[in-house]
Amino acid sequence: MQSSERQSYLEIFDRILNTVLESEAYLFSDAEQRVLAEFSKLDRHSRYLYTRIFMRKQAWHRVSGLNYGEDMVVEQSCKYLAACPQGSEPFLLTECEIGNCDEAVALLLLPELKAMAKAKGIKQMANKPKEALCSAILKTAKQRTVVSFFKKNKDDSAKQRQNGLIQEVLKITGPLVQLNPVVSELFERLHLVFFRSATHLGDNNSMRSAVLAIIGQIRFPSYTVVRSPDLFASRDDVVRYKMLVEIGYQMEVLLTALVKETERHRQGWDIYLSYKNDWQKLLESLKQPQQPEASKGLEQMAINYWRRHFTPDWALVRIVERGARFAANLKQFDDERDVLEALLSQDAYRLGKRGEWYERLVLLYATHLRPKRAAADVQAQSLAKARDTCIRALDDVHVNRISRHAISRQLRNIEAKLGIDETQQVVHPRLCVEWAPVAERTVYGMRIRNVTRSGPSIWDGNDGIPCSVEQLALWRYKELGFTGVHSENAMVTTLFSLLFWDIIFHPLPGVLDTEYQSRPLDMSSESFYFSRRAMIEQRLLEIGAGQFEQGICSAYRQEHGSECVGVTWDLTCEQLLTVAKHMGGKRLAAICRVLATEYRLKRSGFPDLCLWNEKTGQVMFAEVKGPKDKLSETQRDWLDILVTNHIDVEVCLVREGDARDVE
Repeated sequence: MQSSERQSYLEIFDRILNTVLESEAYLFSDAEQRVLAEFSKLDRHSRYLYTRIFMRKQAWHRVSGLNYGEDMVVEQSCKYLAACPQGSEPFLLTECEIGNCDEAVALLLLPELKAMAKAKGIKQMANKPKEALCSAILKTAKQRTVVSFFKKNKDDSAKQRQNGLIQEVLKITGPLVQLNPVVSELFERLHLVFFRSATHLGDNNSMRSAVLAIIGQIRFPSYTVVRSPDLFASRDDVVRYKMLVEIGYQMEVLLTALVKETERHRQGWDIYLSYKNDWQKLLESLKQPQQPEASKGLEQMAINYWRRHFTPDWALVRIVERGARFAANLKQFDDERDVLEALLSQDAYRLGKRGEWYERLVLLYATHLRPKRAAADVQAQSLAKARDTCIRALDDVHVNRISRHAISRQLRNIEAKLGIDETQQVVHPRLCVEWAPVAERTVYGMRIRNVTRSGPSIWDGNDGIPCSVEQLALWRYKELGFTGVHSENAMVTTLFSLLFWDIIFHPLPGVLDTEYQSRPLDMSSESFYFSRRAMIEQRLLEIGAGQFEQGICSAYRQEHGSECVGVTWDLTCEQLLTVAKHMGGKRLAAICRVLATEYRLKRSGFPDLCLWNEKTGQVMFAEVKGPKDKLSETQRDWLDILVTNHIDVEVCLVREGDARDVE
């Protein structure tokens, strides 16, 4: 380990500690602050070693396998960290804490398990998996020998046999250490307060990104950090918020199970039920008269909405939302309806999800809750509820475009089932049943991958080299005079980020709280546009008037290589300018408006190819679809947006056949 890299881990850990305690110490008890102070007093290597172990999974580690310095230094640091300061907790636990032989045996590697099984005379274990070996070895610790069976003393008790097995394991592994869960929970909370996210869950790599930035492997944009010391209300709020976030993550993991794995979905539903009373209390509190926010201005209301993301109630609503999904997977449709109706009864949390909730609720009333064998009038009542729900959704300003299209189609299908005449059908200003028609082009090529195999299809390229379906389409467009790139969303998101760079990184409360951000924390939230509305609208006017070239060039030159949301630096400045100029200010502004208002939904689904013709000045986008591929709802929405704003776009259908044919 290079000393500079080691220094970087210490630097970021110390920065986290100092930054949080400087203005947010009130979020930690006196005892917790003493633990943090004890950590600061440790020698540099001990702090570095703890930092590296903290960034790994919560498990037992062999001291001999901690390759973070010389062996003697590592061993000494482990002893320091395992020592219990007066009136405090040790930072690490040692192998002395292992009291379960199941836990001990699981620490052995496969070759070690095989050797132990052989030594114990366990046969036919040569090709067995680790689980089978562990089970067989544990079985020996639970069996009494024939001799000991007739001895009526406690020398060969089950506990002694299990302790003996633990000692056998420890002779193989050597000394072990593990994070003390009491202390590691404190550090997890410290990191949550600093990064404003649970860095210990899932794929969150905020800590690692910060380390890479310190050693110079990545670079974050230049912006003014404005920490919000009052983002969390109290220590109790942080503790409860963290707990609920962790429970929500646990539920998300359970939702990855197949629908037929009902036990896991039942477990998730039980978790929801354990928080149902808390949910009911929150709903009751929301019904109480609230202080009107209209006088605060739309921008401040948006900021206040964003700050709710860091409250226990926000995390609780996410648990409730997942509860509805478990009810659906368990086919408990009455329960699912009740949860969805309750979620839709409030407009304080998760506004961006309301469209999805309405879509599912309409489906429940129209299908799952409509008794198939009931009288016609009973079925009509259920369909009428579905129709009323569609109208409620269309009235709801928080329902996004994609959901409005889906709900509009649901409404027309329901009205058809009810036998409602066209003259009596719902007419609504937000009704949008049909997508705008999109031109199609069919091109042909030779497919060379076996069609029965999974994965993307492979085609014979013009140069004889196998290529993707998108690359094949690029060849065909080149024959028509177009230059292009397979960029998907990258072209438009890069243009958007460059044009709105200063607005994206404009210092607002609670969104740019650390130096290690590639985006403001609220970038994917409904509040992003409204909290910056005046600045965004002014920039859109400027772009629409043709004032965009300097903004693209300036941001590209000054920030090139920095980590920024949506930016792909593989695209050259010349390519970006060519596309922007050929598109024109008004059409470019239209795309930017979509990204500014619905970034979470529109950061994907843009057509695959960005094409331009230097001779004619035409710019065009193409969504490429191979055999059996279908357009997603997000892709249809983008196509609709482009057509509506008079931007050339088409669907390129790639089929097997003579490459000289084009339709």
